[in-house]
Amino acid sequence: MGVLQRFERRLEGMVGLAFARIFKGKVHPAEIATALQREADEQRSVVGEGRVLAPNVYVVRLGETDFGHLAQWSDQLAAELADMVTEHIDDEGYQVFDKVTVRLEQDDDLPTGVFEVSSHVADPARPLPREDVVAGAPALTGHPPLPPLPPLRGRTPGDTGAHGPSVVGRAGSRVTHVLVVDGPGTRHELTTGRNVIGRGTEADIRLPDTGVSRKHVDVVLESGVATVEDLGSTNGTLVNGRRISRQALADGDVIRIGHSVLVYRQDGQ
Repeated sequence: MGVLQRFERRLEGMVGLAFARIFKGKVHPAEIATALQREADEQRSVVGEGRVLAPNVYVVRLGETDFGHLAQWSDQLAAELADMVTEHIDDEGYQVFDKVTVRLEQDDDLPTGVFEVSSHVADPARPLPREDVVAGAPALTGHPPLPPLPPLRGRTPGDTGAHGPSVVGRAGSRVTHVLVVDGPGTRHELTTGRNVIGRGTEADIRLPDTGVSRKHVDVVLESGVATVEDLGSTNGTLVNGRRISRQALADGDVIRIGHSVLVYRQDGQ
């Protein structure tokens, strides 16, 4: 079971009700979890000898409605999200200066269903002024060298931490690309080529959701890569809380259209 799946199981125990009913039209915690994983990956930096440093402080900004909706679980949710990020960092072999923390904040400029994630490296032994924090990593100019870090787990000294192509399968195994509709848990296996999702009868995957256009979004599967593309829908398409027109999907990405939430899974890896 992967990091996101374990997080979702713990979230189910915390919430105790069907996700679709609780988070209908609002930011879903699974979207935040996926965005935090991506933030750790995108803001990591190589600090010498192939050692990879990831941010350890993460801030999630939510609009007034979403922040208020999550308020009753905010402390426990922040702790679960921090544990999830820590597991991801350990799995990837990154390093951090101090314990990973996640903080939820209200931003009244954000609309319902949209959130923002930022991060930075906090070194308790050497606080940095705010202007020295750029793109989630400390600027080295004018500061003493970073202190020695413990050896990386699961990586060779020459590893740069750069991302290669996504793994779509292993020898002798078959990867199945699936969209899981949150709430009922309905699974739709993607076929090679186009997979149109919408409310209309011509859609390959039909959703009985008035907020979904008749042909809302297309998920194209080619050469083991699934790419989601908005089809000029009325309400738009969000992937991990960000509005997109076209984007390649990674395992665990959360797609929001109308009031529906779908999770993209690669089974069999």
